[in-house]
Amino acid sequence: MPPRRFWVAAVLILVTCGLFGQPQAGKIPRAVVKMHLAPELQQAPGSFSLKAAGEPIRVLAFGDFGDGSKRQREVAAAMLQYHQKQKFDFAVTLGDNFYSKGMKGVDDPRWKTWWDQLYDPLGIQFYATLGNHDYGFPQSPEAEILYSKKSPSWRMPAARYTFTAGWVQFFAIDSQVLSTQQLDWLRQELDASKFRWKVVYGHHPIYSHGQHGDSPRLIRDLLPILKGRADVYLTGHDHDMQHLKPEGNLHFFVSGSGGKQRPIRPGPRSLFAKSALGFAMLEADGLSLKITFIEKSLTPLYEYTLKK
Repeated sequence: MPPRRFWVAAVLILVTCGLFGQPQAGKIPRAVVKMHLAPELQQAPGSFSLKAAGEPIRVLAFGDFGDGSKRQREVAAAMLQYHQKQKFDFAVTLGDNFYSKGMKGVDDPRWKTWWDQLYDPLGIQFYATLGNHDYGFPQSPEAEILYSKKSPSWRMPAARYTFTAGWVQFFAIDSQVLSTQQLDWLRQELDASKFRWKVVYGHHPIYSHGQHGDSPRLIRDLLPILKGRADVYLTGHDHDMQHLKPEGNLHFFVSGSGGKQRPIRPGPRSLFAKSALGFAMLEADGLSLKITFIEKSLTPLYEYTLKK
């Protein structure tokens, strides 16, 4: 039998988890994350283009949505209504695509009701990233990548990837499993980019005044790579809308209320903080990049423009 101190430590760990929840990086401890993900699906494919260089773009962005709820359906309907008036070129998702454990496979029936019926009507493609809830079922990350072959709208080429559109290069990262290989890849891709604007997007914020707060792990590992290289870091995870004070030329935005909502209070870093269901819109050309937060009623709540 293990010594008494073993059982004391075990009880303390269980009590701590019960009182304070799981680690900041997500509901699933990183130490026990196991993926059924083939090696080729973990490697970034080559960069691809969605719109010719030099063209203006309009992009839909949202995270934390897939639960089949009335809230998710209302926000999806608002996106379609907005798109009918001002066309999006494409969309990006910011993780926690499917609660609470991701998808069981490419044939999970929730694909039809939680994705196809809600987002296919927009007639655009959605370039997705993984969040902590997408790692619940071991097969979920692979299912989300492989569903790209079955869907007219869902796109996830790999756990990390980069693409270009107009004046912007986008870098989709897997912030739940932020390996040394991924960080090296991101640094090299950012250094090699010649595009006017560089937007990195993933699930976990570096800084936040939402429920999860700042991420010491990302401050240590990711921030040094983004500073001086990227213009925008766009995330979800906290179920709200935020713009936080930049570090140098790097701006931080959170759009995590595509189907979930929590209260938020502005903090020392807040330039904007709002608890509202809705989505973000990114518009970019050769002179400016603008982020707008839009409530499900289609009311614009906040906009900020970066210029070069």
